[in-house]
Amino acid sequence: MVKGKNKQKVSYESQMKRPSTGKRVQRKQKQHKLRRLFLKTICITFIIALLLAVGAFAAFRYYTKDLKRETIDESALNVSTENQKQSTEMKIKNVAVFGVDSRNGDDTGNSDAIMIVSVDGNRGKVKMISIARDTYVNIPKYGRTKITHAYSYGGAELAMATLNENFGLDITDYITVNFEQLADIIEEMGGIDVELSETERVELNKYVPFGAEKVQQSGFVHLNGEQAVSYSRIRQIDSDDMRTSRQRKVMQCLFEKRAEISPLQYPSYIKKFMSMMETSLTDTEMLQMIPVAMNKNLILEQDSFPNDYIQVAGERVVTEVEGVRLWVYRYDLEEAAQMIHQFIYDDITFAQQKNSETMVE
Repeated sequence: MVKGKNKQKVSYESQMKRPSTGKRVQRKQKQHKLRRLFLKTICITFIIALLLAVGAFAAFRYYTKDLKRETIDESALNVSTENQKQSTEMKIKNVAVFGVDSRNGDDTGNSDAIMIVSVDGNRGKVKMISIARDTYVNIPKYGRTKITHAYSYGGAELAMATLNENFGLDITDYITVNFEQLADIIEEMGGIDVELSETERVELNKYVPFGAEKVQQSGFVHLNGEQAVSYSRIRQIDSDDMRTSRQRKVMQCLFEKRAEISPLQYPSYIKKFMSMMETSLTDTEMLQMIPVAMNKNLILEQDSFPNDYIQVAGERVVTEVEGVRLWVYRYDLEEAAQMIHQFIYDDITFAQQKNSETMVE
């Protein structure tokens, strides 16, 4: 793609000093959190799928035959060889998870949700780091623009290369799920049960797609896939804390569904889940993750960029690639890469890293 001719010089230091306030920044942050919900739900669902696979180990290859596979040219991924060596030694597998918003059923377009998932075999942990779609990065062979555009320009391969180059990672595999499939996944898990106030019920129904069933009563109710997604989108009736609380409830309900599934249903669930995903992971690689997923004490940890522990500026810039003015998040990518490295390999959360810096000062 030809780079745009128009560029705008932006004082990075001055923008970094400006607080990320204002209605636009808040709206972008809310949108980002909703996309994080989607990716977290997909990741948890994928873990559940791996758990279910144990019950049908012998038939695993048969039931994953509907899984869309893609072969990746690893030489084009800008992999950090140092991190790759460390991952091998520590039994850590880093995978990119993309949520695409394609309305025609295929997995193309921008990656509206981006997550780095780290499966830690030694510690029995799964760590999830979401990257805001508006993060301003360099896309290899294209130039600087929003990270979300990498997927539309070169698919998962270029999107992984972009993550590796900007955050110093060793990602060689990915999972992609279409946003349309989130409601299907929740539906296949049997929906969720929540305590719903009358105010929430009325607001929820505003988000239910045209033609889908609306919720008729408040109290302790059962929500189907479409209703559960709508429930997670409620944002106008109370605080942002309450909205994120609803999002966590959706994830918790899905994770708890494991105990309700009969072993006789395992093959059917595996087949349904796998048909909703596209990946470069082989059967062998997925099966190697099962011991971590089976750990009854499995720990899920998550964070994101931007966050409260790194300076960030929300601004409009003329991008190098498109040559148009777009709203982006700008923060120190080298600092972010260091934070991610400590989180994945040293097992130090972003909050702990910040507290440590404060104590030194």
